[in-house]
Order: sequence, then structure tokens, then C-alpha cells
Amino acid sequence: MPFGARTRRRGYVAVATIALACAQSAESEANVTAGALPFSAMGCVNSRAGDGNWVFTPASGVWNSCNMPIRGDGASMCIDWNGQTDFTSIFVDLASVRYKPGCYAWYTPACTFDLRRVHQITFEVDLHNCQGVWAAPLWLSPTPWTGPAWYSGEIDLVELCPRGAVATNFGAAGGAGESQMTWGSAQGLNGARKYTMTLDHNSGSLSTQICRLDGSGCFNGAHYNNFLNEAHSTRGKAHSDPYHLAVDIWNGYGGDGGWYGCHAQNDPNSQCQFAVRNIKIHTFDGSPMWGGGKCAALNGYWKEFPRNETVVMV
Repeated sequence: MPFGARTRRRGYVAVATIALACAQSAESEANVTAGALPFSAMGCVNSRAGDGNWVFTPASGVWNSCNMPIRGDGASMCIDWNGQTDFTSIFVDLASVRYKPGCYAWYTPACTFDLRRVHQITFEVDLHNCQGVWAAPLWLSPTPWTGPAWYSGEIDLVELCPRGAVATNFGAAGGAGESQMTWGSAQGLNGARKYTMTLDHNSGSLSTQICRLDGSGCFNGAHYNNFLNEAHSTRGKAHSDPYHLAVDIWNGYGGDGGWYGCHAQNDPNSQCQFAVRNIKIHTFDGSPMWGGGKCAALNGYWKEFPRNETVVMV
């Protein structure tokens, strides 16, 4: 089947440095979005433009997956009910962008991390009206990215591939122990979801779980047995190759094998909106991944106790 056989590379290395050709929409330039957003239930009530504390940065150049210059308009940070900005969040609103064709991407070059130290990555996500585009509300990529895709170490936590569906993928199908999974509709998730990715440092395996925000309705998602010992980015290494987070919408007119494998198309009238917030990266020993600066907003505080240790809760 074309989807199962696809080979793709999203890739962070720009093959050309091209000035942004499309101006940002007036709505994206506004400091604070007026009125409640469609993701208020998950705590993304309003939004404001990214600043120096935002963990995400608009990308640039041209990426392999999409054949137009990268643009970064249409994205902002979530503001919660208390007026607090979540600097780990991203609200992408293609509905507000006037000229929609383009290749949109944001990433965290200042906040790279060692996947060998990670126990869990958690976040909340919701989306609406994204059935017409190939997008990834959140994914992880190592540098360097070394193919084939299924052994690259890429982790597509939430990806609209094949187009019209919401899935968790690993660059492409084909890896030993790899099990990708479609788990939602790109038209809507019927409520925001809490997503948890877990790495077992004993077995090397990666697993995922998706729940409703209140913790109900949980199910096990995609998994990759022995991931840490199979992926190029971690195999045989005490420290992984540097990883960073990424977000994209590929609404151009073509691209690499992933464009065709994911059945991507250009949707000139797309109303796609999605939000990801409260991203936390928890280390297996409980120490913070970052000691300070803006990236510290991503720190989680999970602690794994040795099996022979007695833990007394008081």
C-alpha cells in the first residue's frame, strides 16, 4: 500500500536560503488575538504573537517535504483563562491567513535535547478543519537526519498522514519493531487530548498513550520496540544526536516522497487550526533538561525511583 511503503524525509537542513516571499496577515501581526479561540477548553483561550521567550522559532529556506519557501506567519502563543502565556505552546491558524498556499514551519533550534535522557514527553493537542492538508502539529527530529526514514529517529507524535487522518508515525513504515497508528480524524478530535510518549530505558522501547484531558478514554497508540537501539540517532550512543521539536503545515504544490506518500495536496481555502500546549520533557532521573533560559519552560519533573528503594508518601 502506498502509505505503508512511503519513504520520506522532512529534514531540517535548508537546501536554499530564500527570503520569505509572503507577508504576514494582519491578524498574525496583532499582539493579542481578540475573542476566545476554538481551543478554550484546553486552556488556549486567547493568543499573542511570539516573543523572545517563545521556545518556537519560524523556520526559513526550503525543506525537502515542500517545494516553496518556508513561511512562519499564522502562528502565535496560547494565553490561558488567567491571562498567563504558555511559552511552550503554539496556535496555528491557517484560517486567518489571507494567501494560504505555502510551506509553514516552526521549530526549537535553541532548545535541543538529549533523547537518551528523556523518560516522557507530554502535551495537550486539539485541531479543527485540517482534513485538506498534510500537517504535523508536533514532531521530533534529530540532527543529523540519516535515512532510511524508519531508522532515522524521527518521531511524528501527531501527524496528519495520510491526509485526512491523525496518526503517530516514525518517519515511514518499515522498521523492525515499529508500529505506526492512525488514531483520529483531521476534521476534529472530538475534544482535546492529552498525549504521552514514554521511553523505557531498560528495553529501549518507545510507547504512546492518548487520553481525554480529564484522564478518561485512554488508549495505547503507536509504539516502536527497541527504538533506542534501532534508530541511527541513539543506537550505540551514550548521548543521542541533538533533537528538537517541530511543527508544520505543508500546503505547497509538491515535495519529496513524503508529499506523495502522505497524499498531500494544495488546499487554497484551508481553514486548518490546531493548538499544542503545556509541552513538558521529563527526564528519567528527574533532573531538569535545561538549567535556565527560555527552554526551562519545557522542563518536566518526573522521577523514576530504583526498584529496591522504598518510597513513603506523607
